[in-house]
Amino acid sequence: MRRLACALALLLNSAPCSAVDAGLAASLRRLEPETRFHQLCDIETMRRIQQEGGALRPDRMVMDAIRPATAAGDTLSGSGAAIRSGGEWYRLTFSCRATGDRMRVLALTYRVGAAIPPKDWERYGLWR
Repeated sequence: MRRLACALALLLNSAPCSAVDAGLAASLRRLEPETRFHQLCDIETMRRIQQEGGALRPDRMVMDAIRPATAAGDTLSGSGAAIRSGGEWYRLTFSCRATGDRMRVLALTYRVGAAIPPKDWERYGLWR
């Protein structure tokens, strides 16, 4: 898991793609398919939000903070996710379709919602 976290940090800090892709792929392959699916969608969602160039610079995502994410075939979706940026948590809905081996995202949609008040963080398993 530590290697995956390092790969994620490199990815979000805009390291050269070839270096990140090889290391990230190796880390993902070591995970069981369901965990790999979640990690892949998590990483790609944060990467795309950061790529937008807006105010958010996500460093963590919790897919099942408010309600569980659901998998149906090759699609993982959720309306109760949370994403952290700048020490604040925001609601997030997403739908992520991946290849059968869970190594590449084929389609991703998401919507960042309102900030989650700090008083609710403990209830949702969030942290500073």
